[in-house]
Amino acid sequence: MFKKVLSIALAIIMMLSVAMIGVSAAQVEIADESADAPAEVGADAGAETGAGNTISFDANSTGWGGFKWIGFHIWHADADNTAIYDWSTKAQRGKDADGDGIWTYDLDAAGITIDGQYLVIFYTDTGAQTYNLLFDSSCIGDTASCNGTEIENPVDSNKSTLAAYWGNADASVNGPQLAITSIGNVVGSALPKSTTKYAMFVKFLCSPDKDGLTNAIANGGGKTAQEIIDTCASALSLNKADVEQAINEAKDTGYAGNKKDWTSDWSKSASSLSDGEATAANETPADGSAAPAGGSSSSGSSSSSNNSSSSSSSSKSGSASSSKTGQDTTVLFIMLGVMVAAAGVIIFARKRENA
Repeated sequence: MFKKVLSIALAIIMMLSVAMIGVSAAQVEIADESADAPAEVGADAGAETGAGNTISFDANSTGWGGFKWIGFHIWHADADNTAIYDWSTKAQRGKDADGDGIWTYDLDAAGITIDGQYLVIFYTDTGAQTYNLLFDSSCIGDTASCNGTEIENPVDSNKSTLAAYWGNADASVNGPQLAITSIGNVVGSALPKSTTKYAMFVKFLCSPDKDGLTNAIANGGGKTAQEIIDTCASALSLNKADVEQAINEAKDTGYAGNKKDWTSDWSKSASSLSDGEATAANETPADGSAAPAGGSSSSGSSSSSNNSSSSSSSSKSGSASSSKTGQDTTVLFIMLGVMVAAAGVIIFARKRENA
């Protein structure tokens, strides 16, 4: 009789252990699925439902009216300034499908791959336009807008243009293009990676065109070459040694004035110009390429923004690993418990028989 009871007890213990293993496995499976699901939605699904390969412009911020479309004039921010499409062509026109005033330009549809730094001007069919705005791949999906800031036209000082800014970009990296105007003023906030402040300054000194020192002297409101040079150099954070070196370098490539136009001992308009060794010649452009204008340069502020897109997938992998480890540990403890219980029953049974 006792042996029958013992057999039934052992059978019940085995059945309970199997049931517990099944429940444990089911719980782990649910936990595993719940851990994986958010990661997939956050990583994979998000990529599919994102903004796409587009850039946008909020025309509501401009005060413009009476236009039919907004154009996106895009060109490479390098030495040759190559435009991808001609001004005012259909290939440059954005779309405002929902009529909310935010115009979007599909780069994929336009066949444009953003593989470096570019410039864009937002403009209308009525002639209104914004100032040059730098952007790169980190600006994809972003929307630019105006805040009322106006910038002097670099070519024609009698005109000014609305500045546009990206909503999620550092304006010192991807913002209004840093430039020297036709009368020697420095405008904008972002230096293109293909050049340097020093190289811009040398080019201004030796350019015979309307964007150089010659024009600035003729149309600068009576300012002397000394005043124009000092003001421009100070705005570019160059020191007196940089200016002297730039003038010497520009003389060999067509300096518009002569060395007597400027002296480091006399600085009426920019007393902030400091003495010191010329540091500009040893610096390189922000993109790390060789410095233009004879190798001399003074790099502007720049930073690299790396978008971390792997955090979701990493989280997913970690959650799955910890869940599976928990399942193996639970099964081990259950099996050990069953073995201990069975051993105890057997020992108890033998003692009863011997008694």
